[in-house]
Amino acid sequence: MHSVPQSDGTANAATLGVHGEWLYSVQDTSTNGPTAISAVPALLCGVYVNTVLSAHTVIFKDNTTAIITLPASLAAGTLLRFPPIRFETSLNIDPDDTSTGNVTVIYKPL
Repeated sequence: MHSVPQSDGTANAATLGVHGEWLYSVQDTSTNGPTAISAVPALLCGVYVNTVLSAHTVIFKDNTTAIITLPASLAAGTLLRFPPIRFETSLNIDPDDTSTGNVTVIYKPL
């Protein structure tokens, strides 16, 4: 968390929302992966499930290394928030080839 110095010398904690803009990418999990969300290093801070996920996991990878796995059958309307997770090479989504569903990924390229 960042601190913002005030005119009286005190510091206030600030949230992610005031420290730059975050991007989003809507991903259809029925697309055979992996699919690049960001081809450069990036921070991942959240995933919102738009359409219920099928009985398959959805994996987020740093290049080819699995970092986050969303559980199968995750309900629509689910918001998963993370402290910003740094993907050093690239941010990719790699759902199972028979997966169905739709997610919005919240990230920031570095």
